[in-house]
Amino acid sequence: MLKKIILALLAFCAIAVLGMALFSYQVIEELPLEELRETRPTVSVEKEKLDQIDEGARVIKEDLAAYWTWNQSDVGFEDEIKFKENAKKIEIKKEFIYPQEDLYLSSLETNHCELVYCMQHRMLFHEIPSLLWRGLIGIEDYRFLEHKGVDPRSLMRAIWHDIKVLKLEQGGSTLTQQLVKNLFYTSEKKFSRKIKEMVVSTYLEFKLDKEQILQMYFNEVMWGSVQGIKLKGIAAAAMGYFNKKPIELTPFEVSILISLLKGPYFYSPITHIDRLKERVQVVYQKLKELRLFPESGAIWNDKKWKQWEEDIKTRNERVHLRSLYYLTRSSNQKKFKNYILIKEIEELRKKLRKDFPKKDIAVKTLLFQVDKNKIERKFEHYTKYERSWEEALNKERHQVGSTLKPILYWLLVKNGLNLEDEVETGPLTLNLKSGSWSPREAHKEEREYITYREALVRSFNRPVVRAAQNYGWEKLEGELRPIIPQLLTPLAEYPAQLLGSIEMSLDELGNLYGTFLKSSCYEGVGPSVIEALSDPKVTTIRYRVGENLGQMKFFGKTGTTNQGNDNWFIGYDGKELLMNWVGIESGRDHGEKLNLYGSNSAFLIFKDYYMNRGKLFNEMVCR
Repeated sequence: MLKKIILALLAFCAIAVLGMALFSYQVIEELPLEELRETRPTVSVEKEKLDQIDEGARVIKEDLAAYWTWNQSDVGFEDEIKFKENAKKIEIKKEFIYPQEDLYLSSLETNHCELVYCMQHRMLFHEIPSLLWRGLIGIEDYRFLEHKGVDPRSLMRAIWHDIKVLKLEQGGSTLTQQLVKNLFYTSEKKFSRKIKEMVVSTYLEFKLDKEQILQMYFNEVMWGSVQGIKLKGIAAAAMGYFNKKPIELTPFEVSILISLLKGPYFYSPITHIDRLKERVQVVYQKLKELRLFPESGAIWNDKKWKQWEEDIKTRNERVHLRSLYYLTRSSNQKKFKNYILIKEIEELRKKLRKDFPKKDIAVKTLLFQVDKNKIERKFEHYTKYERSWEEALNKERHQVGSTLKPILYWLLVKNGLNLEDEVETGPLTLNLKSGSWSPREAHKEEREYITYREALVRSFNRPVVRAAQNYGWEKLEGELRPIIPQLLTPLAEYPAQLLGSIEMSLDELGNLYGTFLKSSCYEGVGPSVIEALSDPKVTTIRYRVGENLGQMKFFGKTGTTNQGNDNWFIGYDGKELLMNWVGIESGRDHGEKLNLYGSNSAFLIFKDYYMNRGKLFNEMVCR
């Protein structure tokens, strides 16, 4: 009888072992191992100098600090700036930095996160400061270097606790198990998930050494979010919470980041600073007792905590991190100036969404290089990342408003119009088949006659209609059809198109402007139109341009139509053509007039971009 019992037990054990082996094999087979390989960088990215801030230009210190934190430089921003200031290579005045020689910037780090609105840069183990992994082991898994993925002692303690409270509260997870959960599973408290987690953890410990596991942990765990951007990995966490590279973190800052791992949103410094403060004191004290942190480390006092709380809340309201996210997702031109362009776009959009909380505000931007040899699209941005940029920038059309006037005057000047000739400003009525049509003016003009130049500079409507009428509707239609295929004909019956009711996509209008600028500026066909619009102190942006930019010479044209639903600014400095559209994309109320114009929306992007991009201004000179 005893022999039968022993045989039965042995058979049961054999079946259990076989079942466990089959279960483990199935769990391992189901793992997305290619994802595991992607989390393991094997070589450092070569450091390159790819960008520069020009001597004599200026940048905002806060802008450069955020950009620097995500570039490949091995030196922290504050150390680098202090060194250059002492060496007289830069001057710092208030919030601005003025380089006294060209300031070179390393290229940006790669954003490895595939999630939407997420930042992550995977680091090698030797790049991760020892304070971080020592602190992590001390708090989360003190026997990490001894166990093989599962810690029986911690597991039994967790089981005993859960039995006492009659629910799953503690898991006894090791660092390896936490990593497995982050990589492959969810946080749901199920026994089956826990078993799978233990199997995979044991497998990882067999395949990887401890350094590789720590490296993966610091690269793959989530640390909450700032500015709506998820922070994945230590590089993003250090930047998001402290605007630093990991190597710059102090012991107390390390203890804050380790404390956040317990619950990044539960202990968020943006919403629950008191919870975090209490936990950090415990974590920091324990790490000092374990002699994992230096005895001389400074503990934050209440004043320092308050300062950091205000700083992180202010940073959460800014757009620097979001702008870097967009730039790292861009397929071309990851340059400091393009980071500034995105930042200015996002700041304007954020302001307008506060001013018009019920409106679907969007911004579209294209940047072209236009010279005598080519018209090349260099950069693009659209504030709705979730939508198709191809559709939004190349196919969706908006009324172009007064941005069409320079094109019309260019064609008319090319065919004999003299901008110094005078034209009547009074009311005008055309008898169309659809009825009478009288163009109106946005600005009142007391003089009966003005020059065509003044009419162009002030963007009057009636003079351009009179000029078209004098030239001949059919002849002007013949000039426009090859460059604007969607033109409604006969033009004489649809004259409102001349005032901007015609619709074009950003790409269509950009290429049309490229043709106009190339012809006028480099081929000498109608350059007087460009010259007339190259003094910002007299054009439609004269009240917005400011003292510094007002001293520069650049072509600029605003456009506003559809009661403020479509607003444009097109600027050209002799090299770059920047096109900005700001408007309402959906839910338009055409009976409601918005207090939006090209001058107080789209132009502000151009203005702040050119002032803060770190490049000397190209004074426009047509050749």
